[in-house]
Amino acid sequence: MENQHLSLLDRVYTVLRKRGEETEWITSADDHNIKTGIAFVPCDTFTPVSLLYTMIERPETLVIDVLFAAKVPENRRVEISIILSELNADQTAGAFQLDPNSGYVYYRQSFVLEGMDLTEAQFAQLMKNIETVAVETAEAYSHIMETEYPK
Repeated sequence: MENQHLSLLDRVYTVLRKRGEETEWITSADDHNIKTGIAFVPCDTFTPVSLLYTMIERPETLVIDVLFAAKVPENRRVEISIILSELNADQTAGAFQLDPNSGYVYYRQSFVLEGMDLTEAQFAQLMKNIETVAVETAEAYSHIMETEYPK
């Protein structure tokens, strides 16, 4: 059965469940019935990360954030923001972000899928490709930060 009629997040959920991933729906703070994202923790990564899929309705866009386990202390956030800007200059598919409130670093990629009629298999392959690039970039970031910018 094809799932093109489902929302992007429902399609993500279907693929993740078929892969056997344990997922958690993220809901709106105002209304817990409104699903705003879906998160999971891949078990086959070198660096501990969690992945969060969200979507933008117009144009229909799939967004993935790779969240790192490390939190940047408040006194280093300006310095790390500058470092992330330098790292982003070489990125072709996404960008590193620093949440100014929480201090967590994440890597974000967005893919506009408006008008694409992807089959279930094509959508699953797209997700695999997105996750591979995002996690490999996150792992490179972790290594770069440890070697080039030690504490």
